[in-house]
Amino acid sequence: AHRSINLPREQTSPPRPSLQNLETLLKQTIDLNEFAGIVGLYLFNISTLEEVHFAYQDGFELSTNPDVAFSTASIVKIPIMTSIFRRIQEDEDPETFNLLEKMIIESGNDPADWVMERVIHSSLAPLEVSEDMKALGLENTFLAGEFGLGSPLLKVFKTPANQREDVTTDPDSYNQTTPSDIGMLLEDIYLCADNGQGTFKAVFGGEITQTECRIMIDYLSQNKMPSLLEAGVPDVTEVAHKHGWVTYQGIMQTLGDAGIIFSPGGDYVLVIFLYHPQQLIWDNASFLVGQLSSAIYNFYNQTYQ
Repeated sequence: AHRSINLPREQTSPPRPSLQNLETLLKQTIDLNEFAGIVGLYLFNISTLEEVHFAYQDGFELSTNPDVAFSTASIVKIPIMTSIFRRIQEDEDPETFNLLEKMIIESGNDPADWVMERVIHSSLAPLEVSEDMKALGLENTFLAGEFGLGSPLLKVFKTPANQREDVTTDPDSYNQTTPSDIGMLLEDIYLCADNGQGTFKAVFGGEITQTECRIMIDYLSQNKMPSLLEAGVPDVTEVAHKHGWVTYQGIMQTLGDAGIIFSPGGDYVLVIFLYHPQQLIWDNASFLVGQLSSAIYNFYNQTYQ
């Protein structure tokens, strides 16, 4: 007798390589690029809660407890934006939102100073931003003065990260963070936008609303950049990010990009900082960030390509 049986067929995707494989691949990518400076990388997959976090120099792993301090440069505009939204209402006057947009989307330094003075404090706003970050548990992130040339240094911040003696990126005394600090802040913004919960709710109560967090992500997503994190993902991918770099006498030594990547295979936070004591060459440094971003995107999206 012949039987005809319809067996349910499950679409089985090949098992994803382990997270350890991904970390190894990322370090090999750094080695192949022959990058001799310091790389700080923090990856957090929001749906799986998987984390990859390392600091790496010349083939050697550096401790990330405490994490490595880097100059934040324009990436500190994410903490500033957070502090602004803590203090304003959803129906705030249009000029405040206009300054916020210019600060994030166009990376304007003057708008950053003006919106802090307008909303937070006429002269001590940077210290209040720093206090907000401390309240969120981000003890290595601070802003010690405004952006404008000649702005006074309001306080000398000593943090676990910048007191390390085994490694230094010569971080700016005006603004610093670590890859994990700024990554956790982006996680906070994501969770708040997603369900109104998370650290913002726990620490600030209802002062930062779900709608405000969605506006923050919208601003960060409008920061279009054909290189760095965005270079490693398909054009249609939403990347809510802020990048920044530090030049001294025309020479770039620190470069960073911090963002939320919205991908079919899961949303994740990715922060990459590079530091070189002599000079970062833009093309090489940007290419490396793009390659690291691409490796991570491909890791989570193998079945969607």
